[in-house]
Amino acid sequence: MKKQFVILALALAFCLQLSAQTYKIDTSAINFENQLRPCFTVKYDASPKEVKKAWDDYFKKTYDVKVKGIGFLTNKEVITATDITLVAVSDKRMNLYASVVDAPGERSELSYFMSFGYDFFIGADNYPTEFAAMKKILNDFSVEFLTDFYYSEASRMTSEIKGLEKDIKQNNKSIKKNTKKARKESKEVANGLSAKNTSMEMENDQAKKKIEELSKAIDEIKVKQAGVKRN
Repeated sequence: MKKQFVILALALAFCLQLSAQTYKIDTSAINFENQLRPCFTVKYDASPKEVKKAWDDYFKKTYDVKVKGIGFLTNKEVITATDITLVAVSDKRMNLYASVVDAPGERSELSYFMSFGYDFFIGADNYPTEFAAMKKILNDFSVEFLTDFYYSEASRMTSEIKGLEKDIKQNNKSIKKNTKKARKESKEVANGLSAKNTSMEMENDQAKKKIEELSKAIDEIKVKQAGVKRN
């Protein structure tokens, strides 16, 4: 009985660890040029456009590699960097590919694969060392990207909360001023001021509701930030 309890506790701890992990890299295959190619796949909370830009920025900054297919006048599903040297993977010339598409729940899915020349795609079976090196790069990118992304999201929401709190404070001042003024005005004017106060009170209620939603979202982001772990 004690042994069964220990096994159950370990299984529960493992499940909790997985649920706390913000991103997960899977080994998969993608249909490219009418054939299945080995790849790594990972989902992010960000939009495809945000992921593509971050991918380009990361490779440009880290490896001096320019990714094509993302920019002011182009936004391709598969972005590439061809005939490059990526010493973190191999000293041979190679091609880099990343397919970034929409995923359920306002997320995006990145599928990342590489090849030596025209038809020598890197996989666990034919190039295990290079394939493992590819995963390391994807982990490096994911940690850096998500850390920056969640920080930016939390900062944006915090700024929005401060703006809403400022609006509430301003409305409360106006309500107080209108209430005081209404005592000295005619009934018609007082009714108009009362209507304005009611409108501002409704705005405040909506703002408070929005603040609650944003505060909850920030708490969720903090959990995700803690779960940004290599895998």
